[in-house]
Amino acid sequence: MQTIDRFGISHSVHKVVPFVGELEPPATIGHDNVICIGSYSMRHAAKRHGWTPGVFDLFEQDFGQQLKHWGEHMLNASSVISSFADAVFTDDFMFVRPCNDSKYFAGRVFSREEFETWQIQVCDLQLEDGSSLTPQTLIQVVKPILIYCEARFWVVKGCIITKSIYKRGDRVIYSSEVDDSFTQYVEERIEEWQPHEAFVIDVCDTELGLKIVEINTLNSSGFYAGDVQKLVLALEEAFSV
Repeated sequence: MQTIDRFGISHSVHKVVPFVGELEPPATIGHDNVICIGSYSMRHAAKRHGWTPGVFDLFEQDFGQQLKHWGEHMLNASSVISSFADAVFTDDFMFVRPCNDSKYFAGRVFSREEFETWQIQVCDLQLEDGSSLTPQTLIQVVKPILIYCEARFWVVKGCIITKSIYKRGDRVIYSSEVDDSFTQYVEERIEEWQPHEAFVIDVCDTELGLKIVEINTLNSSGFYAGDVQKLVLALEEAFSV
């Protein structure tokens, strides 16, 4: 907001109804050249209004698509994909996340007991957990890999605009000082494939070398120590009509 105000970029502010994406108050914009920043559910409003570019939605670019293009560069390339109801742990602790950029739940390591209890709540007891998760939701399950450092890169039309460290080991640390090896790695990967005109890609240094953690929808991704002014101005230049 500080950047938008500083550069006099036209905007409006709304509350977003969870899941359905209704805007409060309703949007009254005299054109359709709009970018939404905030809740992922705003993609519904963007689609209804025909806003362009609206939301750089990656819902269709799920793990299967990423694996097809990036293969063993994916951190969780050996994941087993199944419905939430049919997922099985082969170890006491496993990493679990949705297959697409759905925000049903945040990917993380679960214990076998914790996950099986959750399965019962969702599949047998049909308890609401505040998300759209269902027994049929596709998820990926994989044995955790030791991660040393994680970094986020913002990409707009094939160019890295800004970047940020967000985790070292188990410690959450935000820093704009990102090793050049990370940058070179991301440049190589986005030469191979880009899921959208603008997106966020998270990469990490691991016991197996540099890997891609995931991609995320730029409109609803955290900024960490990224240069927000660079990002706003890059989006304005790339997508203003």
